[in-house]
Amino acid sequence: MNKNSLVFLILLQLLLSTLHFAQSREVKDSLRINLRNSYKISQLNIIPFSEKVFLGSKQLNRKDYMIDYSSGQFKLDSQLNYSLLDTLIITYKSIKVNLKDEYKHRNLEIRLDEKTLDTLRFAKSRTTTFSSESIFGKDLQKSGALVRGFTIGTNRDFTLNSGLRLQLTGKLSEDIDLVAALSDENTPIQPEGNTETLDELDKVFIELKHKNAVGTFGDYEFNLRESEFAQITRKLQGLQGEFKFDETKGKVAIAGSRGKYNSNLLQGQDGNQGPYRLSGANNERAIFVIAGSEKVFVDGAAMKRGENNDYVIDYSNAEVTFTAKRLITSASRITVEFEYTDQKFKRNFLGADFATKLFSDKLKIGVSYFQEGDDEKSPIDFSYTDEQLTILREAGSDRNKAVISGVSIAPLDSLGRTQGNYLKIDTLINQQSFSYYKYLPNDYQSVYNVSFTYVGDGNGDYSKESLGRYKFVGVKAGSYLPITYLPMPEQKRLGNLALSYSLAKDISINAEFSASSWDKNKISDSNDSQNFGYARKFNFNFEPQEVSVAEISLGKIGFNYKDRLIESKYTSLDRIDDVEFGRNYNISVSGGDQILREVQLTLEPTQNLNLTSKYGYLKQGESFRSDRFLNQLKYAIPKSFSANYTFDYVATKNHLLESKWIRQNSNANLSIGDFTTGLDYLQEDKFEENAATGILSSTSLRYLELSPFVQYTTSSSFDVKANIGYREESFPLSGELEKQSSALTQQYQINYRGIKEFTTSLNLTFRNKSYTDKFKALGYGNNETILLLSQSRVNLLNNFLTGELYYQAATEQSAKLEKVFVKVPIGTGNYIYLGDQNNNGIPEEGEFQLSLYEADFVLVTIPTDKLFPVIDLKTNTRWKLDFNRLIEGDGFLPRLIKSVSTETFWRVEENSKDPLTKDIYLLNFAKFLNETNTIRGTNYFQQDINIFQNNSDLSFRLRYNQRKSLNQYSGGVERGYLRERSLRIRFKMVEEINNQTDFISQVDNMISPVSTSRAREISKRSFVSDFSYRPIREVEVGFKFEVARSLDQYPAKPSTVDLNSFILRSTYSFENTGRLRVEVERTELTSSSADYNIPFEVLRGNVIGKNYFWRAFFDFRVSSLIQTSVSYDARKLGSSRVIHTMRAEAKAYF
Repeated sequence: MNKNSLVFLILLQLLLSTLHFAQSREVKDSLRINLRNSYKISQLNIIPFSEKVFLGSKQLNRKDYMIDYSSGQFKLDSQLNYSLLDTLIITYKSIKVNLKDEYKHRNLEIRLDEKTLDTLRFAKSRTTTFSSESIFGKDLQKSGALVRGFTIGTNRDFTLNSGLRLQLTGKLSEDIDLVAALSDENTPIQPEGNTETLDELDKVFIELKHKNAVGTFGDYEFNLRESEFAQITRKLQGLQGEFKFDETKGKVAIAGSRGKYNSNLLQGQDGNQGPYRLSGANNERAIFVIAGSEKVFVDGAAMKRGENNDYVIDYSNAEVTFTAKRLITSASRITVEFEYTDQKFKRNFLGADFATKLFSDKLKIGVSYFQEGDDEKSPIDFSYTDEQLTILREAGSDRNKAVISGVSIAPLDSLGRTQGNYLKIDTLINQQSFSYYKYLPNDYQSVYNVSFTYVGDGNGDYSKESLGRYKFVGVKAGSYLPITYLPMPEQKRLGNLALSYSLAKDISINAEFSASSWDKNKISDSNDSQNFGYARKFNFNFEPQEVSVAEISLGKIGFNYKDRLIESKYTSLDRIDDVEFGRNYNISVSGGDQILREVQLTLEPTQNLNLTSKYGYLKQGESFRSDRFLNQLKYAIPKSFSANYTFDYVATKNHLLESKWIRQNSNANLSIGDFTTGLDYLQEDKFEENAATGILSSTSLRYLELSPFVQYTTSSSFDVKANIGYREESFPLSGELEKQSSALTQQYQINYRGIKEFTTSLNLTFRNKSYTDKFKALGYGNNETILLLSQSRVNLLNNFLTGELYYQAATEQSAKLEKVFVKVPIGTGNYIYLGDQNNNGIPEEGEFQLSLYEADFVLVTIPTDKLFPVIDLKTNTRWKLDFNRLIEGDGFLPRLIKSVSTETFWRVEENSKDPLTKDIYLLNFAKFLNETNTIRGTNYFQQDINIFQNNSDLSFRLRYNQRKSLNQYSGGVERGYLRERSLRIRFKMVEEINNQTDFISQVDNMISPVSTSRAREISKRSFVSDFSYRPIREVEVGFKFEVARSLDQYPAKPSTVDLNSFILRSTYSFENTGRLRVEVERTELTSSSADYNIPFEVLRGNVIGKNYFWRAFFDFRVSSLIQTSVSYDARKLGSSRVIHTMRAEAKAYF
């Protein structure tokens, strides 16, 4: 559903909303018979066919009268016998709406002139105006804008521009509340996932709330978590209705689903905060994560999104990176649940959930049904051939059978040659014939075009080097194959029945019965009988209650029993177990029916002590069994002391593999005044061995971790915390558990906000992991992790000195970036495509050129597949000095010093592979911007010195800025250097004449691969002076001239370009209503070289020769809520024709 259609339907629903949700009422009207035989009901509306008409005491049939429901009028049939003395009574149902019979600005009044005895007719204004408030009432808050405009030009078609953004909130009537956000603008840009809350600009919805019902239309989140099997959360676009009457409630959703649900279990890595890449259900890499749909867990604990919290996420590239506040190690278990789109099919969703309570609320019944799936009749950007449909029908549910070759013969080019990008090479591997493809786009033997698909690490024969470029690395040594998986439309359905009965206070039993169907290929009927699965659950719960024996209180005792069966073919829509459920029971197999039985006993002898003991039995399939014994103890004295201890023992059997896993976890905290100290203890021993041979499995492990901490908090303005952790890990080596490594972690946190002159926060983590010699011999290496986040602000001596300092460093992984040019509507980009200049059929970077006009491509960068361990550093600082706030006195020297103010800004970013990480985080700049180690980095410095900065008569600004950069792209290394030195003088010649003059010296150097055509070595000197004359407040006339010389020394024969430019402008202002501006420009460039391949950075969109520009702009405010603007510009570049462009726009604000 496109945005415009959605907004239209939402507005239609808004118009009819009062009819949907308002309550109907019974109305009775009494009417006298009249000669005109025309009768009108008293209410504004009538529910059709709800009326009953009585003539006296006799009820009339529908054939005895005729009624017009739209006007509320009716008349009696002429054959009906009645008299003028009779009375008509009509009863009907009417919807209570907050609308009047009529809306008008004026009333027509008729009066008699007593002097002339003539009848006078005149219009009298009503005291209430016709407005949205008169329709919806004063309780509705509105904001937003409506935009309409057009663009037309010499080289472009007529284009209509429109936009609507409208927010509504408040009451539609006494019973109905409204919340709505409407927009017809499509925003393809995903929000950045670096904040705790997201600004979803493209979210369009309307929500109507009644005490018994809620209706939502548009974008919304469907969320159900009340039962075990019918848990679901989805981002949807469509209709949702909810109702609640007494103890009965329900929810229905009919919508298009924005994505599919998936969950990734990722293992953390030492020294790697991210990015951790997400994949689809079928291991797809080319996916987009639906913004705001993700849930991230580390070691079972939920994480919070945001740069100042735990993690950030790149929705477009499907990557999660953890911040310096959340340390990730090789022991970290990362779970990410999310919705994603692979842009294959439109998806539909149907969901319904109803629940009611009976027998004095003792019995609760819930029924749910859900259906979501792909619409095979609505593929996105592709269509099936007959051959492909045949393959899909025969493939059944097996995705590996729905495959076609990615190899094709290249089409003939304009010269009749078959010119592809890949060369086929035949060879022998392991004495068997084998063919592979080599990327060789300019070779006459390359006659193949090949598309590759990611199939998982170790499952493919090729690795990806860049977009469209793949390399053969050996059989099963890569991640890609020259195949294409045919999209298989799927559908899931699930039904659930939940029953709960309260036997007594705090004693209940509940049961659930669920059935599911998962059709993995809707095009094929093969194996459809295998789609169905069943699950059921029984639970008995006794909430903790006081128990006494012989008048001796035993405290509170609680009991819970759970029995669950899930068939192997059953599929849920979302996760139904705890995040760590698989680890809790050491589940190492998939498939087969699952039986789970759990018994839990809870004892609370006192308010401060809680004991929990739990036994769990799990059977998966025919060969896997797990027994779990969990015991927990919790003791707490409020605001003083707390202690927790958990003992978890899991014994599993799987064929001949037997496992015993003991997990212990405890912590204790003691608070004395402002001090808090504590200790965390964690130990695990896992022994997995072959029951027949007694040999330890590689999955066996042992580790011990101790973490004491101390914290001091005086108030909300100051707190400091220090934590030191020691961890020791052991893994199997030669059949025995051997110590593998030890790690020491130091974490420090400081927050100070005690005085307004200084605030600071610091989060610092050091972790050193050392391996034993035996494991070093196997290739393991010591690891160091540095995480640092610091933010400080300074404000001293009455704002004489103000400063900010930000520092962030983290060890993570990074990839080289690849440049990709994406086509956009003409005029909205900044690149134009020059065509396939080398006839290789591949758009390359050197074939795109920067352009100010009619550009239809934008440059984006995407990460390549290969990741490198790096340290990422970001730091910046800004300092301002204002001597006027420090120096006192009126003498010459004090006045001179007081006129001076300075501003210094310095930003450094470095993403480096340097193995000596301390050289980076300790700012050893000799190691920065290094082609060997730097993936990307910048160093920017700017210094301003202002004299008489706030003086309108005369002021000076001296500026120096410098930017160094280095970026390793997939196509090669780019190193840039930009420097500017300038002097700006502003002075008022007389009251009406002002001038601003700039003397600028610039250096712009770029070293890049030859294929990019971006290398340059430019030095530029320019002089710019702008005069402004304002004879009266409404009129301004100005002219600006510029002379400049640019020298590019990169070509073998350096080229010099001279520029002279003159701009004449005139502006007329309409007081408080608008402005008219007209401008004429002449810019001439001359070159010492006949070479026309001059960098864009020199020409800036102009051409060698004379360039003319005409511009006009007019904006006018019709009222406080309506604004219009018209602009016209024309240009003539050199000898080319004149290009005209006109734009007009009107905005209405609500």
